[in-house]
Amino acid sequence: MTVYQQKLDRVQKALSFEEPDRIPRFDLYWQEFIDKWLAEKKLAPDTNINEYYDLDFVLCVMNEDPKVESFSLIERGKDYTIFKSGFGCTCKKADYSPMPAYLDFEVKSADEYEEFALDDPNDERRYHQPSANILSSSGNVEAPSFRDQMAGAEGKFARMGLVLEGQEFMWRIRGMQELFIDLMLEEKKVKKMLERVEAFEIQLGLNQIKMGVDLMFIGGDVAYDKGMFYSPDTWRKFFKPMLRNMCLAFKSAKPDIKILYHGCGNASAVYDDMIECGIDAYQTLEVKAGLDVVELKKKYKNRLAFVGNIDVREVLTGDQDSLKRDVLRRLNAAKGGGYIPMSDHSVPDNVPIENYDFYMDLINTYGTYPLRLGEHDIPELSNLY
Repeated sequence: MTVYQQKLDRVQKALSFEEPDRIPRFDLYWQEFIDKWLAEKKLAPDTNINEYYDLDFVLCVMNEDPKVESFSLIERGKDYTIFKSGFGCTCKKADYSPMPAYLDFEVKSADEYEEFALDDPNDERRYHQPSANILSSSGNVEAPSFRDQMAGAEGKFARMGLVLEGQEFMWRIRGMQELFIDLMLEEKKVKKMLERVEAFEIQLGLNQIKMGVDLMFIGGDVAYDKGMFYSPDTWRKFFKPMLRNMCLAFKSAKPDIKILYHGCGNASAVYDDMIECGIDAYQTLEVKAGLDVVELKKKYKNRLAFVGNIDVREVLTGDQDSLKRDVLRRLNAAKGGGYIPMSDHSVPDNVPIENYDFYMDLINTYGTYPLRLGEHDIPELSNLY
């Protein structure tokens, strides 16, 4: 079995509630963390952090923007860039921040949804040319092409593609507040636009599957730390049908594909709906949103796998004794498979490098099956299987 086959088998088993040889490794990193990591370790600038930590799968991002022309410079300041993205939104990206601020949106009313152009999802430039698209680079720096990302990971990692569900797409062209108002007042116009978005995103996903992705990431922030942005029934009315159709299309094209749903905040009110749609795993499980993978594992058992839940605010930045206690407690959720630990979104630059190394050492030391967690063992989790 090759390294790639071993890693893919490891991930597929974990997401199928089986115990592989060890818990799979995965994470996402802010560029600012990578820059600090390279400097402190005195590594060559081209050192690959995913290879260094021997991750099992990586995210490869194509140009997902509706418009293939994904970056138009408006102003370059001393420490910031203002640009128009391929979603038509105007953004300000500070050099010291990983995410841009959204200043303006292209769609000014629900009447303009019909006029909003979605460039051809089959346009080869999306896959074969570098781009400053808003998802892979925050629009500020040109990212390698999807083809090159896939080639760079080939044979080394399982590879995960990315698409967006309806909420995540729509707010980028309309703005959060305006979209929420449209959900209440302009149901027909929103649903008509979502039909177009669904066809667009499904085709993007199918093309990525043809190019060899093993997993699919569906980005969909539909909640904040106190719960859903809107009622669960509103989500079911507008966004659940698209999510279900995406999962059906991707699993029809590649029956063994595992689909992970990325969502910030606490969307647990619709976890059962996501299972119905065909979602295999939920990520990020933000601790500040009150999510605890141990309790979730008790509830969902082998119905929904989980990825994330390592607190970047207090645990990864705190003392190492507390970090060890927290991480080993959460590893109980990996008994019987079904849990892949990672930061509870991505690793920011305020995480000390020595702490992150210590965290990865814990995963390496205690992550081999059968799990031996000593005083941190929770027998109740063992009895689930």
